[in-house]
Amino acid sequence: MASNCYPCILDRAKFECDLVFSQEEEKKAAMEELLDYMACQKGGVPALVGTERENIIKRRSGNPDPYQKLKEESNRVAADLLPLAEEFYEKADDKIEALIRIAAAANSMEFGVKGHDYDNRTFAGVFLNTLREKLHGNIGEVKRRLSNFSDIFYLTDNCGEVVFDLFVIGKLGRMGKRVVVGSKSEPVLNDVTVRELSAMTDMEVEVIPTGNVVGTAREHLEPEACSLLFDPGWLILSKGMGNFETISEFEGRLLGRLIYIMRAKCEPVAMVIGVPKGTLVAKSI
Repeated sequence: MASNCYPCILDRAKFECDLVFSQEEEKKAAMEELLDYMACQKGGVPALVGTERENIIKRRSGNPDPYQKLKEESNRVAADLLPLAEEFYEKADDKIEALIRIAAAANSMEFGVKGHDYDNRTFAGVFLNTLREKLHGNIGEVKRRLSNFSDIFYLTDNCGEVVFDLFVIGKLGRMGKRVVVGSKSEPVLNDVTVRELSAMTDMEVEVIPTGNVVGTAREHLEPEACSLLFDPGWLILSKGMGNFETISEFEGRLLGRLIYIMRAKCEPVAMVIGVPKGTLVAKSI
């Protein structure tokens, strides 16, 4: 937890309270419970503190999936934009870099992050420019690993962006890769679940649950996901900041076969990576 994390987590709590509560007193009660938790917690991994925020709001509202409507809307927006990604890929001289760019640009689809300006209604207008943004990271090494590994464990993040992830996964499959997809076992934030992803595609995609927390925390991993994550024969492709926040706690065990792909939407994550906030990132570890 950085000092910036506290107001960001609270901002997102207010965003979510406005989604599920109609009464001000309900919102205050949820916010106060979260404040009590954060005061007692004194640190921790931001993604896991954020998970407790989700648990508080879901329990108090009785709504197991506060983002359901926004997730459905994001998937529709992404589906409308997919032809642009397909055209970008077909015209690209470097197909692997094009896939990396599509996966990174798609991670822009995120709600409620302090300082990150995203709206489903306006994303179409900036999507092509996003695909062409500067991409930070050791791109040559990222491409080498994607070429050399036959087995890829692809850790998803948000709904909306997963439409583009499925496109990327399909192309990797046609390159002869075996791709197993790891998604949430139940709703948390606007992350895609195994059930949602399986219903979205006619492709034969292997999908396994990773757990029910924000990110991919070792202590909360489902057994099959844990087995793949620590199998030295698998390349790990990790989407988004929640996965970065959790996996970076134990990434030393994944050296030589881990790739982070994301938009660095917050100052603490950007600072750790060493990029300006808002940068597209594809970084191998």
